[in-house]
Amino acid sequence: MRFVFVGEPCDFPFEKLLGRRRRAKYRLRGFRAVRTNLKGSGLTGSDLATLVNERLDLVASVSVGQNGSAGRFEYANLVPPNGESQVKWEISKFSDLGRLNVNLEQEINDIEQSLRRAFLKNGGKENREGVILVGFSTKFRYLAEKSLDELNSLALSAEKVVLDKMVQIRKNIDPRYLVGRGKLREIVLHAKHLGADTIIFDTELTPAQANAIGGESGLDIMDRSQLIIQIFAKHAKTNEGKIQARLAEYQYNLPRLKGKGTTFSQLGGGIGTRGPGEKKLEQERRNIRKQIEQLEKQIDGLCRRREHTRKNRKTSKIPTLSFIGYTNVGKSTLFNRLTKSSIVTQDKLFSTLNPTTRRVMLPGGKHVLMTDTVGFISKLPKELINAFRATLEEIGEADLLLHVADASDPEVREKIDSVMKIVESMEFEYIPSILVFNKLDQADAETEAALREAFPKVPLVSAKNGKGFSKLLSYIEKVVAEEIGDDAKAGDFNPEGRLEDTVPSPLLHSPF
Repeated sequence: MRFVFVGEPCDFPFEKLLGRRRRAKYRLRGFRAVRTNLKGSGLTGSDLATLVNERLDLVASVSVGQNGSAGRFEYANLVPPNGESQVKWEISKFSDLGRLNVNLEQEINDIEQSLRRAFLKNGGKENREGVILVGFSTKFRYLAEKSLDELNSLALSAEKVVLDKMVQIRKNIDPRYLVGRGKLREIVLHAKHLGADTIIFDTELTPAQANAIGGESGLDIMDRSQLIIQIFAKHAKTNEGKIQARLAEYQYNLPRLKGKGTTFSQLGGGIGTRGPGEKKLEQERRNIRKQIEQLEKQIDGLCRRREHTRKNRKTSKIPTLSFIGYTNVGKSTLFNRLTKSSIVTQDKLFSTLNPTTRRVMLPGGKHVLMTDTVGFISKLPKELINAFRATLEEIGEADLLLHVADASDPEVREKIDSVMKIVESMEFEYIPSILVFNKLDQADAETEAALREAFPKVPLVSAKNGKGFSKLLSYIEKVVAEEIGDDAKAGDFNPEGRLEDTVPSPLLHSPF
């Protein structure tokens, strides 16, 4: 296929001719762009950006002499990503087009093979989505990098392949492109050079930003909230979990609907009329609103059934303990060992979505009800908090919150604080909480000693090997017997193990 463009120098309109999708992650587009150049300036920055953006076989420039004959010739081709090297192309120059003696077919085939090897070497997989993660902050780089590490864990939980991570620090947020147009173009070039399918931003993009960035990049765009919602939808196995995840998806997507191409053209037949695209878009909005309304009714039904179940528990006067904690701290593993249950546990974020309640007999013979709940995370999307209210209400009815933290996590204090902020945002801060450190088997001796010094009253356990369990059960029994009792209300609880009494300030200065 051949195209000839006549006119002033401009960017090649490949998007209109070829569409926006490439043939494969590491394949070239199968097109070569040759530009005639009357001024003899050779390849421009725009030419080279087009080479990377469109993954062309090559871009070339032919200088035209005064008599119209071909003069100097130069072409550029992609080079494979190579660690820290920022080189994306290689330029070959010839003083005379007639002296060109290159087997371009073989050279292009060799380039594709090298791109494939580099793609696989960098961790890419042919059947998995490759992503670039972008951290952003208006404050400090280290905060953005810490948050980006968590985004990396989220991406892995969503079974995506992280090809690279980038961070941008700006004094102000760009209202259209978040990171600024210049930085965005740099990110897009890097993403396409690596063969990425998607760019994931470690913040929530406004609908306008998501549309503008998607239009500028030609790649799929996600933000942190969308990624978390996607993970919830992926991990939802029960009907209840699927309803809640679907509701969160609809609530997130509703304000982000937009028209695309001529199908959503807003051109009408006259003044005051609506075009076919606008009508179609409004119809989709109405359908989503109807779906949201139906799902919310189902959630309300779940809430009523849970309320009935909780009332039955209250009549039995058995104390209830709800597990809370940052995601992936081992809550479900701890719950399984304490209750002899078999809830699915994985070394992934949000592996547990639905609350599960089991009766446990304490060492003295008394019983308590323990409930495992979904893990928390910083910057939890508001759509998820709303959709999972049936699950979160289970926490609100507990007599005691068992806050599980990861003893091996160097950022344990920050994550404890994140959990408590979410508890406060749900107005459950009135419920007494006790703290327990899990994953003792993964903590080194120095960290364990620091924890025991900073938290002398807090149990340290390992759900994996059962270490510390007898002390934990005895501690729970003591708190329940002395402070809650059979008839005590949660509001009367004020034990030495209350969370605010077990998270002292020395942790801020501890070596972890």
